[in-house]
Amino acid sequence: MIDLIIDIIAFFCIYAIITLSLNFQQGYTGIFNLGLYFPIIVGAIITAYLPGRLAMIIYGIDSKLDFSANNAVVVSILRSKLSSDPIMSIMLLVLTMAIVALTCYVLGFLSAYPALKLPADYLALFMLCASESLRVIGMQTDWLAGGVMGITIVNPFWWLGGFSYYGMPVFTILATLFIILLYQRMCDSPLGRLLKSIRENELTAESVGKDVNKIKRTTLAFSFTMLGLAGVLHAFMMGAVVVGGYTRVDFSFWPWLMMIIGGTGNNIGVFLGTFGLVLMRRIMIVGKHYFWFLPFNVVWFEPILLAIMLMVTLIFRPEGILPEKSPRIKDYMRKVLKLES
Repeated sequence: MIDLIIDIIAFFCIYAIITLSLNFQQGYTGIFNLGLYFPIIVGAIITAYLPGRLAMIIYGIDSKLDFSANNAVVVSILRSKLSSDPIMSIMLLVLTMAIVALTCYVLGFLSAYPALKLPADYLALFMLCASESLRVIGMQTDWLAGGVMGITIVNPFWWLGGFSYYGMPVFTILATLFIILLYQRMCDSPLGRLLKSIRENELTAESVGKDVNKIKRTTLAFSFTMLGLAGVLHAFMMGAVVVGGYTRVDFSFWPWLMMIIGGTGNNIGVFLGTFGLVLMRRIMIVGKHYFWFLPFNVVWFEPILLAIMLMVTLIFRPEGILPEKSPRIKDYMRKVLKLES
């Protein structure tokens, strides 16, 4: 039961980062993006490729061994080395996250140039196609991340011994808390109000001297960075990377449903929607044998439930569980009086 609770909390943290990033793009800025899993795949691929090979160089492991082709042998050797070297393990984790953050920020900034010149619908399709293309490339490139079969990666918490299973989930929770506080601070600041003004009317924001395209590019780049870090945390937590598993349903459509059910433009509502759906999904995965009475294969129950929940939400509660709160005149007057005083 404890392992199940930790599993649910850890997956909630991963999806919380993803849905917060989506809410920052769509809920606050109005950027319609269906390709959320593009930076997630980038983060997972770099995690599959970099730390293991870097550790091989540092420890001087036989250069004839290839991390991908001889994955089981190399990982076994690295486990014996990293189990007694916590400093190197943490350095590999931090370095991987730093490189992923930088790479995803640059990719987000570059992809925004052609994307933001397109209408909203075409932008969403552009990002979706880019994500699916990267997924196919990762599946067909064995040396990069093990291809279709995937690859086992190092665990930065092997040095905890018998508690190594709990190391990555705890780190994921702490990292998620930091990202949540960062997003909340940004959304409550004048930046959050600026993003909402762009979402409501770009022309009005431009008329008061705001560079809307620059703000959107920065928003997309920052969101890409957070999504890439989610990919790193997910890969390390799973202990392996299978690029084919990063599908548009699991890492794009489900976060959209979580945000819609929770409440677009409301971070607390996003938390509720995310936690509810993650809890439901993990219980379904663990207890799928209890759904023997279904007239179809249980593997199809999840996408069917996704569609039903989306339709019910849009019909009966289109604004989500906790709708976005409209700013009150009293709040603005209080802020104006404080500035004048």
